[in-house]
Amino acid sequence: MGKIRGIGIDAVAINRMDSQRMTLHVLKRMFSATEVTEALELEGLLRSEYLASRFAAKEAFVKALGTGFRGISPSEISVTVDSVGKPSLVVLQEVKDRLCLDSCSVHLSLTHEKDLAIAFVVLEDFDGSL
Repeated sequence: MGKIRGIGIDAVAINRMDSQRMTLHVLKRMFSATEVTEALELEGLLRSEYLASRFAAKEAFVKALGTGFRGISPSEISVTVDSVGKPSLVVLQEVKDRLCLDSCSVHLSLTHEKDLAIAFVVLEDFDGSL
């Protein structure tokens, strides 16, 4: 059985992620290379929703850690979506090592509601038994 290590939630106004604010320089500082590539394939509101949900996930994650972005950069965290649309967080191995996350599962939920992208994260420490 796992034990909850932390929870985090965040909401980002979608209009804050418009093309004028999200220059390539800003994108590279806030998002992983994969996320930047995927974002640049989208236009308009779809791009803004994509970026807002990903940044909300990163914020929710560091809130669940209890550290904020101390010791971790937003670009070291990436949101991926599987073939059926389930989102998950990918953290670089060096970050996992640095933050002692190897025995931790990350659960992520994303939603969009009107002008907001909202993310909820649960960090669960596991002991190896199911």
